[in-house]
Amino acid sequence: MTSLSTKPPTKTTKTTKTTKTTKTPKTAKATSRTGLAGRIASGLRTRAATVIGATALAATGTLTGAAGTAHADGHGAGWYGVWASGVNLRTGGEECQLRPGTVNCFRIVNQVSAPEAVYVYCQTYGIESVGGNPYWLWVMPTHGERGYMSSYYIDNASNWIDGVPEC
Repeated sequence: MTSLSTKPPTKTTKTTKTTKTTKTPKTAKATSRTGLAGRIASGLRTRAATVIGATALAATGTLTGAAGTAHADGHGAGWYGVWASGVNLRTGGEECQLRPGTVNCFRIVNQVSAPEAVYVYCQTYGIESVGGNPYWLWVMPTHGERGYMSSYYIDNASNWIDGVPEC
């Protein structure tokens, strides 16, 4: 008698995992470092371009007077537009700092013209009035040296700029 097995015969299969090993040449490390340096340099160039672009946009807004109009009612130190042409920025000695005006601030260091804007740091009562405005401002233009200028030439609703500290 032959016995019949109810179990199917088992098939043995051998599976082998094939792994490919590659040796990294010494030049590959140098290439990856160059790649990293390249990525860093590229990132720095991108950041620099972003900063330059933002600065250019800010300068464009400033030069067209957009930044100055934000302070048209006087809201503290910041950028204010100039409405006249050929406005002198002046410096001098101690007398200029105490009581600015054309006499005490005899040295003209810069000029600004509309639609340019200047950064106003502080304001003070001057030795003379310009256009009925007795106040003088310590300002920085978008280019050149800082100096005093009459508040008369600033695009603002009043002579005294609210929120700007006294010099």
